[in-house]
Amino acid sequence: MGESLRIIVDEASKTAEARRAARKMAAALGLDETLSERVGIVVTEACTNLLKHAGQGELILHSSAEGSEALPLLELMALDQGPGVKNLDNALQDGYSTSDTCGTGLGAIVRLSTASDFYSIPEKGTAVLARWCRPVDSAHSPLAATRLRVSAVNVPKTGQDVSGDCWASVPYGDALIVLVADGLGHGLEAHLASAEAVRILRLNPDLSPKALLERVHQALRSTRGAAVAISKIDHAREKLTFAGVGNVSARIYSGNKVWQNAVSVNGTAGHQCERMQEFSYPWPVDGLLQLHSDGLTSGASLESYPGLTLRDPALIAGVLYRDFSRGRDDSTVVIAKAA
Repeated sequence: MGESLRIIVDEASKTAEARRAARKMAAALGLDETLSERVGIVVTEACTNLLKHAGQGELILHSSAEGSEALPLLELMALDQGPGVKNLDNALQDGYSTSDTCGTGLGAIVRLSTASDFYSIPEKGTAVLARWCRPVDSAHSPLAATRLRVSAVNVPKTGQDVSGDCWASVPYGDALIVLVADGLGHGLEAHLASAEAVRILRLNPDLSPKALLERVHQALRSTRGAAVAISKIDHAREKLTFAGVGNVSARIYSGNKVWQNAVSVNGTAGHQCERMQEFSYPWPVDGLLQLHSDGLTSGASLESYPGLTLRDPALIAGVLYRDFSRGRDDSTVVIAKAA
């Protein structure tokens, strides 16, 4: 899961605030001074671009991400709904500018981050991702055998210190288990309920989604309860197994077309719910799984975003959050896709 911080960038003073927060997060993660300085420069460039080209936007800092072939430590996403970039390839070249500046913003982000990705549609906005990682041998990456990558956006409701939503992904054998839990209500009590669901997953990755959901249901009886969705993706066998209770949405794509909507039963884990059921669906070779809490509208879909399914899963999650967040609830969207 990790720590997420959301900063609305709507005036120049927010740049300094975001830079301080990012450097503090980098230091807490043990990044050295050189890497922390790079983080600060990228944050400055990202905020400057938001203000200059879109007028305002959001910055999301995430202190960990799961499922990459390197060990991610810190992610930054800059999201806006401005005019977009007409030619993103040109914009990534140093010296290119549409605003009478030296034109080093996006190029600097590429150079100073371990990994980066970008997505923009004219009149819909731009999304920028930067990631700083500690390299590891990809052959020994936890998800190497699953051939899947997974990341997410998870932010609390405005005014809350913690999100009532939690998520996790755990590799087991050739499969990847992904869980999203939306604790009833908001704040700490909701967070404790959803975090308990994640704890049960980490203790029992060998269970089937149905058996795991039943175990979660028992464990949450002393909490507020939660809506919970559990997916087990077996990429090699081209199969996804799913069990869910409540209103966490699950959607499988092939390319950018919806392949299947997974079915959850009514109720709340930990309290009252219908008989648990497990469903199996084909998993396409180019499959992508989208899970999101009801902090996003039911219309959250990738079909109107050409080429987005080819981008980094964190960037995909960021675009969906930006365009479909209700703005009055905890918001979580998780993307798992073929590497």
